[in-house]
Amino acid sequence: MPDEAPWNRFRSEIYSLVGRSPKSNRLAPAIAELEPSHAVLDIGCGPGAAVRAAASHVQRAAGVDRSEAMIEIAKRRSRRLDNVDFAVAAAEQLPFPDNTFDRAWTIHALHHWENQAQGLAEALRVLRPSGRFLVVESETKGSHGLNRAGADELVDTLLSIGFAHAAVSKPYRQLVVTGVAGS
Repeated sequence: MPDEAPWNRFRSEIYSLVGRSPKSNRLAPAIAELEPSHAVLDIGCGPGAAVRAAASHVQRAAGVDRSEAMIEIAKRRSRRLDNVDFAVAAAEQLPFPDNTFDRAWTIHALHHWENQAQGLAEALRVLRPSGRFLVVESETKGSHGLNRAGADELVDTLLSIGFAHAAVSKPYRQLVVTGVAGS
């Protein structure tokens, strides 16, 4: 079972109420060009807000998070949605078959991944051909988020692990790195 520290149940409940990023959680589904037939995955979904935001636009929406407490919150808040599911899992070991999702994203969570290259390779593995992967982060000078140089490095990493195309954009004052799986 993934390590819960530092996201114990109490801290997870508090974060899910006051530390979340509602604009960012709506941004990924808004810019992902979702279609009704799509299946989407949120890697590091926390309390599941972006999964719920996508659920009304797609056939299936899933979320994974390393924290069991966060997944419990996500399941509780999503219990009325029949096209949503959540699993406790790390980005580096996604519990899905190859070519499962049309879109995948991680929102303000990439810096929590233990092995970014492995997690990015897993994102590519679970994407269908021509699927898109989005990394949404605040532009920052610190360790939480990305700076422009880090975003450019991430583009290079996505290309080196097999994404066919990758680019940086900055909608709504967020850095977004998008990778497109080959067809």
